[in-house]
Amino acid sequence: MSRKEQIFASVRHHVIIGVVREDDAENARMVARTYAEQGIANLEITLTTPDAFQIIEWLATEYEGKSITIAAGSVRTVNDAASARRAGAQIIVSPHTAIPVIEYAKEHDLFCVAGALSVTEIVTAWEAGADVIKVYPVGLVGGPDYIRTVRQPIRDIPMLAGGPVAIEQIDSYLDAGAVAVNLGGSLAVPEAVRARNWKEIARRVSLA
Repeated sequence: MSRKEQIFASVRHHVIIGVVREDDAENARMVARTYAEQGIANLEITLTTPDAFQIIEWLATEYEGKSITIAAGSVRTVNDAASARRAGAQIIVSPHTAIPVIEYAKEHDLFCVAGALSVTEIVTAWEAGADVIKVYPVGLVGGPDYIRTVRQPIRDIPMLAGGPVAIEQIDSYLDAGAVAVNLGGSLAVPEAVRARNWKEIARRVSLA
């Protein structure tokens, strides 16, 4: 099994990609650690987070040899993708369909999750070589019903439900045909992060 096949198998098996998007680097580290210690195997550090590349590098070192896959999120340029790869990211996640980023990921054997919304965008990203299409922001355009509808003519394209997604919606998205979901703010709720209440975040992960 290739590395990409292993990552895809992990995404499908674990279902949740835990998104870390914080305004404070230390809080981001603690959220990521809490996710990992509570069993979330696929962690996404968005590049909108301060010191994102350093956090990715720290995670890659901290969990080396363990069943943790690290993604860089909000990747908009090839330079972003290259910096994420050097830091240790194995998955590149974009909020949009960026053909150069998809091509870079293919060239460097990185698992690529490209953002798209309409059927045209989804097919374009898939044909460009993305491994999974993140339908984003699916929660604002119909949620699981939207996934179910757009999949009818393009069932061969694996789709990830990209925010906002509530914990209670996970099964609905999977039933609609999504292979996995992004969870961020529904796990690391802002009030808990501000209070540095990592036990509450851990509790919410246990519900997912």
